[in-house]
Amino acid sequence: MAGDGPKGRACEKMLAKITGCEHVLLTPSCTAALEMAAILCDVQAGDEVIVPSYTFVSSASAFALRGAKIIFVDVDPTTMNICLDAVEAAISPKQKP
Repeated sequence: MAGDGPKGRACEKMLAKITGCEHVLLTPSCTAALEMAAILCDVQAGDEVIVPSYTFVSSASAFALRGAKIIFVDVDPTTMNICLDAVEAAISPKQKP
């Protein structure tokens, strides 16, 4: 994995100390981190994942690769972040807690 040298390990140790986490793992990209998150959350075919409609493709593809149904919701035009009211309206029993 990229960054698995002495500087990468030093950065992981520093981040662990700052955040109080027992373990930190640097990834070569946000895409890789999202794909690992999908695996660790055991996202499977038929699960639903809510993502903002205005986002980079990796936000959806990391979960679609696991067979999840992607639910796009609107963003707040003021903040350009995901709209919490839209998320609430999109929640169904098929999403993982």
